[in-house]
Amino acid sequence: MISHNDNLSLHHDEEAAASWCMRIAEQRLDLADQAEFEQWISANAHNARLFEQMVAVWQYTDAIAELPGFLALRAKALNAMEQAQASSETAKSPSRRRALAAVAGFALFAVMGAWNWSTGPDVYATSIGERRNIQLADGSRVSLDAASQISVSFKDERRSIMLDHGRAKFDVAKDPMRPFTVTAGSQAVVAIGTSFSVELLKDQLRVLLFEGEVAVVPQKTVVKSLPSVKNSASAASLHPGQELVATLTTGAGKIIESDSDRALSWEEGRIDFIDIPLSEAVERINRYSALPIMIEDAAAGRKIINGVFDAGDTESFLSGVTSLYNLKSRVTEKSILITSIKNKEIK
Repeated sequence: MISHNDNLSLHHDEEAAASWCMRIAEQRLDLADQAEFEQWISANAHNARLFEQMVAVWQYTDAIAELPGFLALRAKALNAMEQAQASSETAKSPSRRRALAAVAGFALFAVMGAWNWSTGPDVYATSIGERRNIQLADGSRVSLDAASQISVSFKDERRSIMLDHGRAKFDVAKDPMRPFTVTAGSQAVVAIGTSFSVELLKDQLRVLLFEGEVAVVPQKTVVKSLPSVKNSASAASLHPGQELVATLTTGAGKIIESDSDRALSWEEGRIDFIDIPLSEAVERINRYSALPIMIEDAAAGRKIINGVFDAGDTESFLSGVTSLYNLKSRVTEKSILITSIKNKEIK
């Protein structure tokens, strides 16, 4: 048994798992060794998990050999083994076994790091009708609308967010050394310390600035700092109260003035429509409706809608638009259909 007083970087349990892995790799265990191994691995589930991880080291080492930092780790481990070999002629000596355990441990550290790197970003999502407030690791805050999802990836040199679908408002913690970038569709919104919202619709991106300053650039643009982005010929800079409305398929966009208070009504459970097509209004209503609304004809989708509705009150929305805009609705098993009323149907 390896002493707890040994000045090794590995925890005793990890060291034991590495030692068993090396013993099994070196030779087939005899009956006594097999019994000892089975006793150790069945002592608790933690031992079994550690041993599985250690076995995985040898399966994945080749795959991670080129990862940043792995070469340095491997060099340290090999150096430890060489020092142990120099101090002992016996291949089975405790010092060599500890060195082999150190090699395995360094590899385990690297592999576990690789697994962490490969697990991808942190994902935050809401279901239909649900809103959520999130505090990010850098102190930034996110307000996530219903049926929305973001993927968060923070690194030393940048803070990256992907709006996968829906809408989110960001209150960004100041960090001049790390731009805060929100990618949505074909565009990226770059900020340092500011407040803005980003929304993805079927073929539209909307970026509304509440405080500070942001720049909107094509997603492929390399983001190093806000000043460098702002100087890009392809950047669109926003000032508080302005909203960028861009078409995803063509990339064409325009900047309009916006009522920030009305635009944020969704955070308080209201949906406020100001001169928008019914097709766009329905996308937002559907974030709160278990039975989705579908528009059957293009003419109905082009109707311009105004009004304030309680989020989730689909019945009131349908009643309002059908009574005011010459439309009708019908409920099916899977959806609610809205269509235009033809002139001959009007009595």
